[in-house]
Amino acid sequence: MKNRHYVFISILIIFILISLNVFGIKGNLYIFLRNIPKGKVMKITQDYKEAETKHFIIKYKTYDLQVLRLVKEVAEEYYDEICQQFGYYPKNKTRVVLYDNSEELLKNANLGKSKPPMGVYYASIIHILSPRLWVSSDEEMEYLFSNEGPMVHEFTHLIIDDITKGNYPLWFTEGLALYSEYAHTGYEWGKEIEEKKIYSIKELSQEFNKLDQYLAYTQSFRVVKYMAETYGFEDIKKILKKLQEGYTFNNAFESVTKDKISKLNI
Repeated sequence: MKNRHYVFISILIIFILISLNVFGIKGNLYIFLRNIPKGKVMKITQDYKEAETKHFIIKYKTYDLQVLRLVKEVAEEYYDEICQQFGYYPKNKTRVVLYDNSEELLKNANLGKSKPPMGVYYASIIHILSPRLWVSSDEEMEYLFSNEGPMVHEFTHLIIDDITKGNYPLWFTEGLALYSEYAHTGYEWGKEIEEKKIYSIKELSQEFNKLDQYLAYTQSFRVVKYMAETYGFEDIKKILKKLQEGYTFNNAFESVTKDKISKLNI
């Protein structure tokens, strides 16, 4: 009984320390927990073939060398630009898994029975669906994968996840990923939507997954674009640093910009 008492007290102390983010415990715990599904994905894909570039390790099954070459080239094409933008370079090579089967992507990325995406960031790994499955011709594939494909978006998610140790609202990482696409490829999500102030910042923060996803992504992109144009990207980097330190987004934003969070209700 005494041992159980000590175990309970120990768990309680750990919970309190995590809640207070003492000595970065919360962030370090997140990294530990993130490595569990990462290890599972690496085990599942251990028999896949492997290709390396300067900054990426790509696991694949495909015999389509054109697709493999395209993934390698596009990954490296934007690497330095995105890292410079955020002032952060991953310590290790980034892992990418290339799928020519959408069911395998859904299973390995823990997406259940949802519609397969072009790409997804999950467990510190970028999962990419072969563009052969969503582009009809070779000529279109080269252009669309480079300019509207998932590499810039998902690599940005990885950068944000690393910097903040998982401490970010979903709308913010999606908005930043879309802003990276806009900044580096010129692709502008939701530009045909004329409606203004689609969702409030409170709705984005508290109900993101319940909202119309196309509109929620559109508003998230517009808020981040507004932040970059109003305060400068250096302030966005400062906000990311505050998130790394354990601040909530609202507190980080107000601390860096000296404005109220309501300023983001654009």
